[in-house]
Amino acid sequence: MATGGKMGFGEIVPKLSQVTEWDTMANQSLADGLRCEIKQTWDGKPLDGHGPIKIWMRWHFRRMFGQPHKRVIRVEIEAPLVDDPEPPSEFAGICTDLYNYECVELFFANDKGFYTEVEVGPHGHWLVLLHKGYRQCFNSGDNLQLEVKNEWKGTEWHCQLEIPLAYLPGNVTKFNAYALHGSDEQRHFEALHAVTDGTLTEPDFHNLMFFGKLDTKRIIPDGYNRTVFNDLKYGDLWEEATSDK
Repeated sequence: MATGGKMGFGEIVPKLSQVTEWDTMANQSLADGLRCEIKQTWDGKPLDGHGPIKIWMRWHFRRMFGQPHKRVIRVEIEAPLVDDPEPPSEFAGICTDLYNYECVELFFANDKGFYTEVEVGPHGHWLVLLHKGYRQCFNSGDNLQLEVKNEWKGTEWHCQLEIPLAYLPGNVTKFNAYALHGSDEQRHFEALHAVTDGTLTEPDFHNLMFFGKLDTKRIIPDGYNRTVFNDLKYGDLWEEATSDK
């Protein structure tokens, strides 16, 4: 247990069924959320052939009756619809190799090297992977659900998704976002925070060194970002990672 009113990194916020002040406190920063745009390739070159990928993230709490309350980051994405390569053969839902197709990827990381990878594609597929270190994924990817809604508008696809708070590692401080599309030699890799120092010759989305600082207070109430959130619905998804530390 914590002493002196402080919680260690490996400790977990108790499972909450009640509404807390973090859920109801008025906060303009949370209401506005955080907007960003992918405007460059993974190595810092201008995008070729299409405009930026727009991302808007903001906190959402919803009181639920007879089930755990909803605490999520709502994300809206507007991206060009390239429709290359052909979509996965699976019906809309979890696709464990979505990174080989057209998709947008969101990475949330902390200073301990833990990070969450969220991928969504224009045909209704998604993938959520939890990592306890560089490429050290400890979940199978076929068991974490997302609420995803896609809409095609002309030459764009618009995606709305909700990322449960319990999916994120505690103390999130860093973020990066990527867009992937195209096939073979025409495969394109685009990034919010690019590698511009020439240290890499090919994209590595898991290299936290090139992530940007995230103003987390704009998307998560401060009290909920201090440690892993143990949700009544999802439990402690990070138990394996925190028990190793």
